[in-house]
Amino acid sequence: MIVDPRDVCPGEGPEKVARALAQFSLEEAQDDAAFDEGYRALDAFFGPKGEIERREVLWAWLAGKHADGAAPIAATYHMILARDADGRLAGARDCFVTLDRAARRCVVLLSHALVLPDFRRSGLAALLRAAPVALARRALEAAGIAAGQAEILLAAEMEPVDPDDRDTAVRLFAYGRAGFWAIPPAVLPYAQPDFRDTAALGVTPVPVPLVAVVRQVGEEDRADISRAGAASFLRHYQAVHAREVPPGDLAPIRERALAGLATFEGERVPLLRIPRGPAEVAGFAPLLRSAVMPLFPPAWRGKAPLDAPERELARLVAAWSAG
Repeated sequence: MIVDPRDVCPGEGPEKVARALAQFSLEEAQDDAAFDEGYRALDAFFGPKGEIERREVLWAWLAGKHADGAAPIAATYHMILARDADGRLAGARDCFVTLDRAARRCVVLLSHALVLPDFRRSGLAALLRAAPVALARRALEAAGIAAGQAEILLAAEMEPVDPDDRDTAVRLFAYGRAGFWAIPPAVLPYAQPDFRDTAALGVTPVPVPLVAVVRQVGEEDRADISRAGAASFLRHYQAVHAREVPPGDLAPIRERALAGLATFEGERVPLLRIPRGPAEVAGFAPLLRSAVMPLFPPAWRGKAPLDAPERELARLVAAWSAG
């Protein structure tokens, strides 16, 4: 797979990206061995957090078992592996390319991205954030839709910012530099379904509240999104989840998100600019855990107690001021 440098936002650092393009190759996993290598790497990081589907679920997607050409939103699963010059696995990205032909909207759901420790700060993460644009263009071409005649969105589910977990801010800094903006959680209170085999475990499903972030490809500087575009974040994710998660698990997530959107008046939703570095860390105020979690039922919020938003923001600013 070739990453078009024009698909990488300038904020990613052109020189670092150029070095990464020369250092790494990107390929799609096509067989069980390649998929297993990528899945094991992703599962080691995301599995303990409950933020990745079971192996058999994703393999079924890759094998095309969930393909439904008649569905209003068509979806295909892709796993991208990055390797260094010696063929070592350096990172992995998986995503779903979802296409609403009627709306002429392609939404790439960025599921998981991981750069292995030996290859961090190399520019590889920027390539993994940009590569899905090529997948979207390929899907549009296959559907007979010219890229210039369709809307392309990259969508990602991100953890709310936790002052006690620097990585939650670091990841959002990177997405901010990559042209992503956040849909206000009060407008679209989004949650990921519980991916565990809850029936086998005999437990009640517990959704995971997350922040919806989007990149409007070609309009990265635009500070708002259409109402339909904001709703498509939920619609396209749930179109994928509906093929693996019981309907009863998805309904409360959908109802809560749509209720938030229903309270918003207007056809364009103002987006939240994602801070791009420590100097802007105070801009995370509406994305803090203490600001996001109260939008959801107590059972969805996790075990950690919630602090007051103003105290949490002060702790976050102090933590980053200390370096």
